[in-house]
Amino acid sequence: MTKITTLMTEMGYQLSKEVYENKKTKDIALDELEQHYGMSRGSAIDYIHGFKSMMSGRIYKRTFNAEATDLFLENIYYDYGAKFLSLALQSVAQHMSYYKGLKRGNLNSVERIYKKHMMKYKNLNNILMNGDELDERIEYIEGLKKTILVNAYERNYEAREECIRYHGSNCIVCDFNFEKTYGDIGSGFIHVHHLKAISSIGLEYKINPIKDLRPVCPNCHAMLHKRNPPLSIDELIEKLNRKNITN
Repeated sequence: MTKITTLMTEMGYQLSKEVYENKKTKDIALDELEQHYGMSRGSAIDYIHGFKSMMSGRIYKRTFNAEATDLFLENIYYDYGAKFLSLALQSVAQHMSYYKGLKRGNLNSVERIYKKHMMKYKNLNNILMNGDELDERIEYIEGLKKTILVNAYERNYEAREECIRYHGSNCIVCDFNFEKTYGDIGSGFIHVHHLKAISSIGLEYKINPIKDLRPVCPNCHAMLHKRNPPLSIDELIEKLNRKNITN
C-alpha cells in the first residue's frame, strides 16, 4: 500500500477543494493525484469524498490519518471560517463514533487532533460571545491561520476588559459611544483593535492591553483593515478629519 506523504495530503486537500468549488471535475482531480503525486486512486477518492462530507457536517466512513485530519481541519478554517470548521468537526466526531462501533480499536491520534481543533473552536466562540470582534486579514489562533472578519487570536476576555477600563468605550478614532446613542443595550459594547499586525508577532507574544489594544467602533475598525498592512490609528483620524473639513 502506498504511503501517503505530506505532499499527497496537501494536494489531496487542494484538489478536493477545487472539486467542491466546481473548479475541477472529480475525474481530473483523481487523475492528478494518482499520476502527478503518486496517490492511490482509492485514497484520492476517499479524500475528495471526505472533504465534501466535512463541508456539510456528514459522516465519512474511510479513515484519514492524523496528519490529514489536522491539515483538513486547519485549512477548512483558513479557507471557509468558523461555520465550516464546526461542520467539519461534526463530521470527524461522527466518523470516530462509526469507527469505534466497528470494534477495530480507537482512533486515538485522530481524537487528539479533534480535541485540539474543538478547543480552538470553543475559544473562538468565547471571544465572539464577548463581543471581541477583531478583524485582521491574516490571523492566528494558536498557530491556526484563517481569513474571516473576526480575530480569533489568543486574546482573552481579561485583556479586552482591561483595555476598555483604561481607554474607555468611546471609539478612539471617531469618538462614537454605543451607550450614549443606544442606551443600556449599548453599554460596554465596542470592538478592540490590535495595534501590532498579528502576522508580525510571535505566537508567544504577551499582549499588553494598555499599549497594544485600542477601542474602536465597527465602522472605523473595518476602515483600519481596508489596507494590508492596516492603517494606523493616526492615519485614519487624519483621513476622517480631512473628510470633515471638505464637508
